[in-house]
Order: sequence, then structure tokens, then C-alpha cells
Amino acid sequence: MRETNNPDVALAWEWIEELHNWVEENSLLGYDRFDIKEHSIIRFTQTIPPLRKITSGITEFFPVLSRKLFCIKFTENPKAYALTAAGYLRLHQIEPDQGHLEKAQYYLQWLKAHRINSVDGWSWGYPFSYTGKGLHVPANTPVSVVTAIAGQAFLLAYQLTQEEQYYEAISEIAKYFTEVLPRWEIKPEGLFFAYALEGDPRKVHNANLLVAEFLYRASIVLNDIKYREIAEPAVQLSASAQKENGAWTYGYGEENDPSEKSLYEIVDNHHTGFVLRSLYEIYKVAPSETLKERILKGFQFYTTLFSEIGQPYFSNAKKSPTDIHACAEGILCPSVLSEVIPAAHVLAVFVLRWSWYYMRDHKTGELYYRRYPFFTSKITFPRWGVAWMFRAISEYLYHFHEVKERVERLRLQTIRWIEIKE
Repeated sequence: MRETNNPDVALAWEWIEELHNWVEENSLLGYDRFDIKEHSIIRFTQTIPPLRKITSGITEFFPVLSRKLFCIKFTENPKAYALTAAGYLRLHQIEPDQGHLEKAQYYLQWLKAHRINSVDGWSWGYPFSYTGKGLHVPANTPVSVVTAIAGQAFLLAYQLTQEEQYYEAISEIAKYFTEVLPRWEIKPEGLFFAYALEGDPRKVHNANLLVAEFLYRASIVLNDIKYREIAEPAVQLSASAQKENGAWTYGYGEENDPSEKSLYEIVDNHHTGFVLRSLYEIYKVAPSETLKERILKGFQFYTTLFSEIGQPYFSNAKKSPTDIHACAEGILCPSVLSEVIPAAHVLAVFVLRWSWYYMRDHKTGELYYRRYPFFTSKITFPRWGVAWMFRAISEYLYHFHEVKERVERLRLQTIRWIEIKE
């Protein structure tokens, strides 16, 4: 850990060390936010809105007890391994002699050993099934979001090491996305990459763009424009789905869509950050004024999903509950976008401060899951909370570890786009 006189950077270094120690002591084996929904009773209630609200309330207020009653077992989630690997790779870029690369390689090797072998290419899914209205995805079915986030980790590993094994991973993931994963043509707008290999008909913007982002970046590494060409219609569709106020709904709805209508109406916090990060990574590969304007407008809207002191709101429609995932994204997204929107630094710092104080046990460092006005769900999820926060703070440190000026001095900046020349 480097010495610093910046209190926010010092806080981030302290927190990343705390999370590192937590993982070293507890591993990434644990409960997951969605694991209990695999149980037959809970799965049945997911298709009936009133019952779903009741069971969801019980599992939120009694997260550990409900999992013990339903005999839910600990699992290891590939997404947690990918996020943690990417976090250590970012730390390696700051401190190349501190063993961070070796830690990242351990998690990447785990991913390689636990990929799904029943389909061509490399892919990963969740170790439990998930069910909702009009969908049911069995455990260990390839899921686009999980596979793309693993792909991000392998892309960064290859960028830093140039090792053939990571090139192979990138090539195999690209093969899965382009040759195996279903995609739907939506004329005339473009196309949607499927959320999962089977069982999930939802058309979700963040999943669509995560796949497209990976293919855009892979096209550079693999020196093959075909990957970008395949992904371009997906970028066109999701980017153009932006609302007048700068927002994106969670999904794209069509007439007679079997999924819940609310999925195509809600504008939630952390998925908005997902969309912005993916569009920015795509912009870096293929810059355009249109995409730049959409990202800037989207970030302006994104800032409205937080209080003045950095508390993330659940969505544009309701403030509560505050979710640890939104806290992590509220640090991660603006840290990334600070490369072109300097004022994003302010949001990252304020969310970092608020989350540190309100979303963790000050004695043990355990992360809380959700904070309601009169109740806090204090279960720690390795994937949903720890891994995402580790990834977010590592990104924050990567961008700001040398910053000496206190962030309050930056609050007067307007939200504008400034390309940083390298």
C-alpha cells in the first residue's frame, strides 16, 4: 500500500486491504443473492407476483435463517472469481512487485478449470438455476453477463502479460459469443445477444452491451474485424434505446413478450452504470460523436440516481433500498468515465465515503447487502457484494491513487467531456 496524504485514497487503500483479508479468511465460497430462488417453493412463487413479494420479503429480512431453513448450500460463483481477478490485475498495475499478478492468475486459472465444457467455446454461468415469469435457466447454463465479465478479466490479463493462454481464452470466448450464443434480430433497430444459452427470453441492454463490448475489444486483440461487425447492430440497438432524459430501461420489450412488463420499465441504478461502462469501452475502440453524446447524456442522468452525499438510490422511481451492488457500481462506473468526464471523480469519491460508513460493519468489515430506512440486511454475499466492491475500489485506486487534491475542490466542475491525450 502506498503512502498518501489524500484521505479518500487512504480510505480506499484501507478498504481494499480489508476486503483482501476477508477473502483470504473466508474465500469466495458462500451464499448468493439468487441461490435461494433455486428452491422449489421459492421458484414456484416467482411466477405469482403477490407470493413473490411475500417470499422476497422473508428472504430479505431473514437472509441467513431462510437459507438455513431451505438447506441452501454455499456455492462458488465464476463472476466473483472474474471480478476478483480483474481487481488484482488493476492493483498489479499500481504495485507490480506486491504479488497481485500471482493472485489474479490463481483466479483466472480457476475460471479456466471451471468453464462449461458442454458447448463450443468458453463460457460460464451461475451454479444455481434462476426462475421468473416466462423464464427458467438451469444451473451451469452459460450466461452472457458472467461470460463477458470473465472475458474482461482475460482481456486485461493479456494486455498486461501478452501470455498465449489469455489470448486463447479471448479467442474461445469470442467463439462462444459468435458461434453458439443465440441472438435475435430486431428490425430495423439491430440485434440482441441472448441473456443465456437457453431458458431466458429477456432482451436486456446491459447483457447485450457486455457481449458487444467484449467482441469490440476482442476484435483488436485477435486482429479480426468480423467480431466487431457482428456486434455493431447490438450496439446500435441498445445505444439508440436511450430515453430523452438520458436513461436506459433495464430491458427491451416487444408485444406479447412473456417476461414481466416491469423489466422493460424500470431504470435501476447499477444496470445504468453497466450500460455506460460498456458504451465507453466500445467508444474507445470505435469513437463517434453520437456515442460520445449518448454517454455524456447518460452520465448526467446517472448522477440523479444518487443523493448529494453519495447514497445510491435503487432506481429512478424509488430511493430505497440501497443495494451494495449499486454502491460498488457507483464507484466503478465514474472511476472509469473519469478518463473523459473529470467531474465523475466527485461521484466516485462521494459514493466511496457513503458506502464505507453505511454499508459495512465497522468492527468486522462485513459488507451489508441492502439498507432500508428502518432495517439493514446484513448478510455478506461474496459475489454480489465483496467481489464487486473489490473490483470497484481497485479501479478507483488505479485512476486516483496519485491524486493529492481533495475532491471538494473539484465539485465546481461541470459535467463535460475532456479527452485525455496519452
